[in-house]
Formats: sequence, C-alpha cells, structure tokens
Amino acid sequence: MNSPQNPPAYYKPHQPHSCRRASFHNYKAPGTYMITITKMPAAPIYSQLMGDPMDSQDPARTELTPSGKIIENQIIDLNSDPNFEIPNFVIMPDHIHILWRVKYWLPKDLGHYVGLFKSRCTKIWRENNPNIPSVKNISLFNPKFNDRIAFTEEKIVIMYNYITDNPRRRLMIIRYPHLFNKAQKIRILGHELDVFGNFQLLKHPLLASAVVSSRYTPEEKAYYERAWEEAIRGAGVLISPFISKSEKELMKRVLEEGGSIIRIVPDGITPKYKPYGQEFELCAQGRCLHIGIPRQSMHKEELYRDKCLRLNDLARWIAAHPAESISLINARNSH
Repeated sequence: MNSPQNPPAYYKPHQPHSCRRASFHNYKAPGTYMITITKMPAAPIYSQLMGDPMDSQDPARTELTPSGKIIENQIIDLNSDPNFEIPNFVIMPDHIHILWRVKYWLPKDLGHYVGLFKSRCTKIWRENNPNIPSVKNISLFNPKFNDRIAFTEEKIVIMYNYITDNPRRRLMIIRYPHLFNKAQKIRILGHELDVFGNFQLLKHPLLASAVVSSRYTPEEKAYYERAWEEAIRGAGVLISPFISKSEKELMKRVLEEGGSIIRIVPDGITPKYKPYGQEFELCAQGRCLHIGIPRQSMHKEELYRDKCLRLNDLARWIAAHPAESISLINARNSH
C-alpha cells in the first residue's frame, strides 16, 4: 500500500493554477472567498496526512509540522481583524485552503491582505529557524494565490464542505488508487452512473456545465458565459459531452488554466473501458472524469440529436448537484 509520503507514480502534487483576479469583481467589497495558497518547492511541508479515508474509527486528517502550526496560528489571528472572519480552513502538506469572509468594505484589495498574511507566516518561520543558512532566501509560499468567489450562500456551504473533506479526498487517491484507474459505479440521488477517473471532481466547489446552445436567451447566455469564465479563471471543473466546436474550445481553455473536466460519454462505460490519449493522462492526474449512462445493450447507439440533448441534460443536472450525496457502489464506505 502506498503511504501518504510515497504516493502512487501517477499522483501529481498540488500545483499553482491560474492566479488571475476576476475582472468583473471588486475585491474591496464584502464577500466570501476560498483562497488557495501553494507551497514553495524549497519550503518544508506544512503537514502530514494521517488515518484511513475508509475507516470511521481512524478518519483522514492532517498532523501539522512546525511550519504548519505557524500558518495555523496566523490564520486564526485573521479573526482578530474586525474586517475578516475565517469560517473554515485546512493545511495540507503542500497547500492551504482558507474560507475567507470579508465583512466590510476594505481600503485595499483583498490580495493586499493575503500578501500580508503570507509575509507574516514566512517572517515568523525564519525567526524560528535562525540556524538554517538558506532560510532567509526561502519563502513558505509560492508568490501568487488562487481565489474562488462564493456568489451565493449555497456556494459558501459547498466551499466549506470541500475544505473539510480535503484530507479524505487526497488520502483516497493515495491509499486506494485502484478506485480511480478502472470503471466504477456511483450513485447520485438514487441515479446509478458508470464512471472512469477521479469521481471526486463531482464535489469540486467550482463546477459548471459547458453546454453551448444557440437557443439560450440573452440572460441565459450571459449567465452561462460568466459561469464558464469563472470556472476557467479559478481552475475549476467544466462538465459536458464536449461535442461542439465551442464546447471543445472551452475544454481546451480550462485545461490550459490548470482546471479539470468531466466528460459525459455517449456510449456508456464498459468494465474494461479506457479513455484515449490526453484524457487518459488527465484521469491519471486526477483532472478528468468520464461518466456514462449504463448501456442497455452490447451494441453502440448512433449519436442522434435526441441523445445529444440527453447528454447535455445530464451535464446540467450533475452541475446543479455538486454537493449532493455521492456513493461509490461496492466500496467499503460511501463518500
């Protein structure tokens, strides 16, 4: 069995994604954000993963290192600023997630305060390690950060749960890689679906259906375009059959920005199913999931318009239920 410190060969460490701010949003305004900050390669790990994600008696969790404890104390101290509230956070070995609420209008952009937080953590860590010659040239964090904006109370709950569940999801991939490299069955709200790849993408906090249609009203078109741009900017997940040229272009853009995809495949997923080319590698990296409605026969169906519409409807339905109960059928535990 792979240990948390010796993950399987296909596992990719958390990498910094797109760090662009949302051009349509005022970062001085009150709001709630999920801030993700990644570790500088030369910096020490922030925590170690412990426990078993399949064992309720020994649940997945993190055990903080000295640098992680410094970060934890500084996160807690953010609550002493009357402008801020930190409802939830997690300190993973190579990155941190902070659910950061801005209560009042700020004199400067939120990025300024994130930068101050990072500087304080690094300053204290350097002061605590004066005997390490190279410490003065090392920061605890990579230079930039990623933000995801919670536009609704529902999105805040999704982000809160995503942060809480982070250690379990990481340990699932490390300890049980066989669950992610062969076809599985999952259940969402009573619906059974066949999947191949990282089914935990279904709980990602930034999930949008990338279904392009000429029948959208101007209001619907504006709504979906904003959702697509936010998912691309925030390295989120786009879900779609990705059939049309426009949908393939959206897929290309989100992958280039470090995001992930969920593809609704038209012909189901058989027990020996394997994606082709790039998407097989993306599945191995945890950045891709294929979903298929269980096949009714051994023969492939023609991809007529009615079937395309059903695939599009499934993409929209799944995107609308990202935080619902997801069960892996025949696993030792549901998640």
